[in-house]
This record gives sequence, structure tokens and C-alpha cells, in this order.
Amino acid sequence: MSTIGKALDILEIFLKRDDEIGLSEIARLCGLNIATTHRILHTLVQRGYLNQKQKRQKYCLSTKFLQYSNVITRRMKIRDIASPVLDALSKMVGESANIAILDNHEAVYIEHIDTNKSLRIFTQIGNRVPLYCTGVGKVFLAHMADDELQQVLKGDELRPQTANTITEVKLLKQELEQVKQEGVAIDNEEMEIGVKCLAAPVKNSSGKVMAALSISGPSARLSPKRVSEIKPLLKSCALEVSRALGYNAE
Repeated sequence: MSTIGKALDILEIFLKRDDEIGLSEIARLCGLNIATTHRILHTLVQRGYLNQKQKRQKYCLSTKFLQYSNVITRRMKIRDIASPVLDALSKMVGESANIAILDNHEAVYIEHIDTNKSLRIFTQIGNRVPLYCTGVGKVFLAHMADDELQQVLKGDELRPQTANTITEVKLLKQELEQVKQEGVAIDNEEMEIGVKCLAAPVKNSSGKVMAALSISGPSARLSPKRVSEIKPLLKSCALEVSRALGYNAE
């Protein structure tokens, strides 16, 4: 078993116990020797995941896990607020609607509303996609600080997913500037041939982009004229979700 696996086994013991637990008991419950258990516990204490009031005393969970709880709660709140808006948007435009959040330099879909058309684009909840070649991803890139954007683009090789993928940093930055000005990002078959996506930012009370609301569909239906018609509807719905999160600017 890997060290990570052993550390997780130790942490999971505390999910079943409300009291503090000593070194020997933790080792016994995990089937580990004392030395290995002590080493892992020391690291968990150092990183703030466990508390030990004094040396050689028992261990308990720290409040650091509340930070994770807060993040999950915020994400659930966004999804709960966005779901009825996505449903209405999908019905208005006749295409699939989604909302995604940023997680470790990837966009992660947290909600998807399907269209009833036979030819449709299905996005699995939890699916992760690159930032540089997707509509939702470009929304996050367009609103990043310069230093963070440089870090993301430096670490990302901008691999061509299709013949339409933008693989030059200079050209991508030019498009991101347009996204920021217009408020809508477009994936023009850059992730997958035959699929187009439009996305708009969802902001919180401080103006920070928390999510990206999107419409995706077959490129055969999303003509330039249809894209122009959908843009204001998409922006309006993204603004509606933003206002529900406390955003009060235009």
C-alpha cells in the first residue's frame, strides 16, 4: 500500500470516531506498525490536517477540513441556483445547457441540462476539460490575472485537439481579450469537430468569476446567425445567476 493510501486510511478512522485517538490504537486499526503510523501522523499534524495538543498525546481532526466543506458548499450553492436557469435557457434555445467551475487549471462540469432533440451534445457531470480549447475554459482564462494566465499557458502545451484548436499563445491571448470585452467565449469546434459551445461568466458579489454558464450543440445547428441570437440570452442568464450570488454590477 502506498503512503498516500495509508494516510487516507488513518484520516478515515476519524470519520467514524468523535473522540481523540492515540498512536497505538491508530496503528492497530490501520494494521500498520508504530513507526510508520507515527511518521504519517507527524506529517498530517505538520500540514494541519490533524491536531495533537501536546507531544505523545492523542490525535483529532483539525478545523482545516471545514475549508473543504466551505468550498463544496459554495459549489453546491452555485449548482442549486443555476439549475432552474439552465433549464429555462435550454428550453429557450433548444440546446444543451451546462455550468462549470475552475479546478486546478481545468474546467469541471457540475450541472448539465439536456435538450430533447434527437441530435444533442451530452456532457457528463464531473467531466474535466482543458481551458484553452473550450468555451467554459476560455471564460476562466479571460478573467485570470496576468501572472496566473502566464503560469497556466506556460504549463499547457496547447496541444491541437482538432484542426481548429488555437495553439499559439499570442493568438489565444488576443481571443481572450475579445472574450473579456464581449462577455462570451466560443469553442468553434476546437475541442471536438462537429461541436460548438458558447459560454459566459458567472460572478460573485466581489466580481470574481466563480463559474461559466454554457450552451453546447452540433455545429450544424449553431450557425453564425444562431450564435448571434443565443449570445444575449446566454449573457442574461449568466447575469441572473450572478445576481443570485450577490453580484450587483452590469
